[in-house]
Amino acid sequence: MNFHVLSARKNHAGVTIVEVLLSAVLIFIGLGSIFEMNTHSIELLRATHLTAASTQMLQERVETIRSKAWPEISNSTALAILMRTPSQSESEMNALALTETITVSAPQTANGQVLPNAESFQVQRQDGQIRILQAADLGASPMLLADILLTWGRIPRVHQRKVRVIICRTGLTRSGIFGGAFGRLMPDPPVASTQ
Repeated sequence: MNFHVLSARKNHAGVTIVEVLLSAVLIFIGLGSIFEMNTHSIELLRATHLTAASTQMLQERVETIRSKAWPEISNSTALAILMRTPSQSESEMNALALTETITVSAPQTANGQVLPNAESFQVQRQDGQIRILQAADLGASPMLLADILLTWGRIPRVHQRKVRVIICRTGLTRSGIFGGAFGRLMPDPPVASTQ
């Protein structure tokens, strides 16, 4: 009888060890899943931060361009000098292979024709180095389109943010944008007579 009791205890102890091992495996799988989710969350937060910083960087560059005199933004050499100064948010980017490319072009007219002597130029800033990829002087154009492109990261995860801005020599006035290629001159509304 004592032999039977000892045998039952051994079987019971063996089952307990298997249960403990299975529990440990399940705990390790659960911890591994938690660490994987944590890593994914950190990557997602970093990507969100970079996207917000890139949007801020684009906005700062647009405001810099808009605040400058016409000769400073309508000439590739002058724009290259302007781009030597990084935008304030560039330090927040802290991303791999950050490249800022500005393409300035003369727009087409409302009926699709290219304005006389319409050209474009392209200036690029990468790792603090400025390169003029395509040179031109568009100072004679009354209106320009500036496409600003930010790229960062390495293949296969290259990220991009882009913005297009219209710049008029006379500013965003009735004779500037509405009299130009992107609008038509609107007649003044009739004045009601009071008789």
